[in-house]
Amino acid sequence: MKPIKKNIDNYKPKKDRSLRFLTFAVFSLFIGFGFCIGFYPYTLIDLYGFSKILAVFTVVGFLIPLKYYQKWFHFIKYETIIFNFIGTGPLLTGLFFLLNFTFSSNPFVHQYKIEKMYFEGDESYKSFGVILENNIFSGERKIVELTDISPYELMNKKYLKLTISKGLFGYDVIKERELIQ
Repeated sequence: MKPIKKNIDNYKPKKDRSLRFLTFAVFSLFIGFGFCIGFYPYTLIDLYGFSKILAVFTVVGFLIPLKYYQKWFHFIKYETIIFNFIGTGPLLTGLFFLLNFTFSSNPFVHQYKIEKMYFEGDESYKSFGVILENNIFSGERKIVELTDISPYELMNKKYLKLTISKGLFGYDVIKERELIQ
């Protein structure tokens, strides 16, 4: 039996675009973790809650069946796993924190009296913070630990003015933290 020459002449191999999408996944990793690092200190969420959100968004990529990854991106199974762990999870988590911070509503502005200052840490890294009236926000280190203010600025200040908003996805966001007389 002779091969059909018509099919051989018109044959064009499929272009492998998986490298392009894996490169996109690596860029998504840096962009997503950049957003996470940028907005995590302003979002009132603990590390366990952050890791749960990251895990959920990583699993979201696995809900798409493998045949669609093979059809659209020409991925094999291992490339799909790498794409979801490196690209989808961090990027969606970073966008989650970005949207939660950007579209926040119901700002609550209040002034709290500073009762004490405290210093902790060793010689290489010392952090300082404040104890507010009635020991409010004692469990929230993101509010009472002041890393962006020098201790000399804090000496003359008597009040901490906080603006806390409700984020788009329900997580509270620190919009402004200012020391006032």
